[in-house]
Amino acid sequence: MPLVLKSRSDMSREIQRALKKMIQVELDAMHYYRQATRHMKDKGAINHFNQLAQEEQEHAQSFYEIYVGDDLPSFTEMMRTQPEDSPLVQSIDGDLLARLDERQALQLAIRLEQEVEGLLRRLVLSTGDPAVKAVVEKNADSTLNHLQLIQQDYQRLYGDLSG
Repeated sequence: MPLVLKSRSDMSREIQRALKKMIQVELDAMHYYRQATRHMKDKGAINHFNQLAQEEQEHAQSFYEIYVGDDLPSFTEMMRTQPEDSPLVQSIDGDLLARLDERQALQLAIRLEQEVEGLLRRLVLSTGDPAVKAVVEKNADSTLNHLQLIQQDYQRLYGDLSG
């Protein structure tokens, strides 16, 4: 859902809420990639998912660093949060995740990255703060790179992306 900013005073509150959400989204993605590797066999895809997990952590930290609210624990504490506490992980049945094959894990990752990139691009358009815009734009570009990397793995393993 795109941010609709009604006034300059709303911008800060709306942007901060979006940044807080993006911190959680990035941490959730990190947890997904870490869990998905447990059920994959292709070493290339596993390596890429491990790389993506690390980059998602870096994205979350970059959002954390520009978040000005005082309602979040330290980033270290947030990293210690068990994946089971994550809203995304809670929404995915653990048994279902264990039954995902590599194709399904890659398809889910493609959808995840597409959604995150869309959220980030909308956030870039909705902020006038140059520092926030720079961080979000950098993360959106990196997310697009994630998407392309996952799509390459999918095509290498399964051919056409439509399947």
